[in-house]
Amino acid sequence: MAFFTVDNVVVGSGASPSAPARVSEWSSTGQYSDGAIVVFNGSQYIANGTPTVGVQPPIEVASPVVAGSPKWTLAARGRSRAVAYDDAATYFADQVVTYLGGTYILDAPTVPQGTKPSRDKRWTRLSETLTDSESAKVHTGDLINVPVNVTVQIFKHNDEESRVRHHWVRFSTAFFVGSLSIYTLRFPRPIKSEARPAITFHTLDGATAAANLTATYNLSGNEITGYTATINAGIAPGTYEWLVTVKQAIDEV
Repeated sequence: MAFFTVDNVVVGSGASPSAPARVSEWSSTGQYSDGAIVVFNGSQYIANGTPTVGVQPPIEVASPVVAGSPKWTLAARGRSRAVAYDDAATYFADQVVTYLGGTYILDAPTVPQGTKPSRDKRWTRLSETLTDSESAKVHTGDLINVPVNVTVQIFKHNDEESRVRHHWVRFSTAFFVGSLSIYTLRFPRPIKSEARPAITFHTLDGATAAANLTATYNLSGNEITGYTATINAGIAPGTYEWLVTVKQAIDEV
């Protein structure tokens, strides 16, 4: 996929190759005629006839105002520049967002407001380059030092493999938990301490955020063999989930 620049781009129109058509950014108030070419979220669309004003091209392609007769045709797939995900925003096909340490592209005409990228398969995670240590898979069996009366699991979201770099944790307790270390995750491959990995907890609710989760490196010589998670401000009985990201400041040392 590529970014399209619309300034001073001229291509032949579908109806008449000798009659050039200028590419423009789609506008919700624009009035387009047959053969017009627009860019919407980095993708190019060509008008078939006269599209209805204000109807986004990917919506018209998927659900035409006149059934069976879409007034826009997808000519070339692209993508938008990434923006931070916002629950209050409405997103359309090929929008790229950043969320909880990841980058996602929308592979659907649109989704309802509040559809979080990490929770819905219509959002596709874009590829990343991970180090060998970051890409190592982790499982619940890699957790140790779990206190009594609580359970801690590593689980998948959207069939995505749990790895050192990104892994989801589910924590359950039947009792109030005060300031307490709740688990240690052992890394399958140690990380050199010079790589200075940043370990971040991405919480999904106010109660978990208020618990003030922190991570402490587990060191063995000049290697980081894992981390220990600690609740610093207490948490009420219940089940909680959060994403942990472990990102090296230096790719390989």
